[in-house]
Amino acid sequence: MANIEDTCISLTNPIEADSSSATKLSDSLDIVILPSTTTITTNSNVSNNKEIHPRSVKKQKIADNILLSNISRRLAIRKNLHKRLSFVTDIMCFLGILGIILMIIENEIKFSQINNNDTMSSWCIKIVISCSTIILIGFIFQYHRLKLFLYAVNNSIQDSRVTLTNRKIFLIILEILICAIHPVPHSIPPYLKASLNNIDSNSSTSTPYILSYIDIDVALGLPMFARFYLICRSIVFHSHLFRDSSSRSIGYLNRVSIDFLFLIKTYLEQWPIGCLTTLCLIFFIVGSWCLRACNYLPTNEHVSFLDSMWLFVVTFTTVGYGDFTPSTYCGRSITAIISMVGVFSTALVIAVLAQQLLLDRCEKYVHNFVMNIELAKEHKIQAANVVKFAVKVWYIENKNISLSSIRYLQVRRRLFQAIHLVQQVKQERGKLIDNRIDQIDLLTMQRKTNAQTYETKEQLKTMKVKIDNIEEKLIEMNTNINNTVNDIQKTLNILSAEFLK
Repeated sequence: MANIEDTCISLTNPIEADSSSATKLSDSLDIVILPSTTTITTNSNVSNNKEIHPRSVKKQKIADNILLSNISRRLAIRKNLHKRLSFVTDIMCFLGILGIILMIIENEIKFSQINNNDTMSSWCIKIVISCSTIILIGFIFQYHRLKLFLYAVNNSIQDSRVTLTNRKIFLIILEILICAIHPVPHSIPPYLKASLNNIDSNSSTSTPYILSYIDIDVALGLPMFARFYLICRSIVFHSHLFRDSSSRSIGYLNRVSIDFLFLIKTYLEQWPIGCLTTLCLIFFIVGSWCLRACNYLPTNEHVSFLDSMWLFVVTFTTVGYGDFTPSTYCGRSITAIISMVGVFSTALVIAVLAQQLLLDRCEKYVHNFVMNIELAKEHKIQAANVVKFAVKVWYIENKNISLSSIRYLQVRRRLFQAIHLVQQVKQERGKLIDNRIDQIDLLTMQRKTNAQTYETKEQLKTMKVKIDNIEEKLIEMNTNINNTVNDIQKTLNILSAEFLK
């Protein structure tokens, strides 16, 4: 992991250390350092002519620098925590998958034994599985510890232990219980026991296990497939949507959590066929092996992998031929789960295929354009037929041909058919225009309408200002005219008085 001790403080209590350093510096400068979540407002009523002391300006600059340094330290700590969480999830995913693979190998070794004898290899594999499980549980504690630190840094909490809730404690305990289940080495192999006890070769014959003893290993091994959730967690931390700070910020602003469910939706939107194929293939392999481990032949031997694959396919597709049936309650439970997943997967595949078969905007535009041209041609043809058969009807009526004749009836029937086809073509063209408008067109039209409405409002405001100016000028002109009239009247009065003298 990258070391950033030169750019950030220790992760044990980052916010407390930042606040203590800021407090010491503020005490020496006789100023108050506000937290990063507060805002500083200035009084607008203060006169601009008032002189500002250089010392207060210097103190304010130092306070701003301390706030920026605290923010930079928090961002550096946050980046470091993300890197460490990504590294821890990778190790957890590796240990989880390794335990599952070793569990399958150990059980296959047991299945291959004729008398179900325990072997030295299976016993060693169980020890390795137990050691990897202990290490995995330790990394689970480390993962949740880093998550608590990250949550404290994101929310400016001094003590990360405050973020522990009953729900988080329950989820941590549940995760530990899920990962702790594994086949344990509950006995020493006969070969090793014989060498330890120094018994003779005649008494060192292997003792076969009974059927229930083998079922314990299978029952402890099947829950290990729940460790696949570690792959989901690793996918989240390696996704570009999660690593990109801008996408996470947009998600926080829109109250959208970028978790595994969100990523699965986006991946199904981008690569639906690839995602469904991968999920079905993984479930096919895991389900087939589970059916092999749980089902027995009449000779108390496990069924072959090919037969379990056939049983999986028959159950997953809900066909149910009945040539193979589960012989244990464990097998029946697994087949029930497979059938339910098969039903949901079929519905999901149908939804994806229906989405893929829809025309996009360009294809829909081309299709509508071609159909519109064909309907326009058909409309012209049928309109010409209407005129044609109408002229024929007029001609037959003027020739005084009997109105009950077959020729007259045929012409009238074709005329009515042409009129009906003209109306039908008009309706189809109207439907084509309605289908051409989709949600994107409506959104585009709404945006254009909003933009035009905004421009109209701005123009109305400008016109109102201009009208007010014109009104002021008219009032000023009216005042000037009245003053001019008064001056003229005064001049006339003076001239009339002088004239009378």
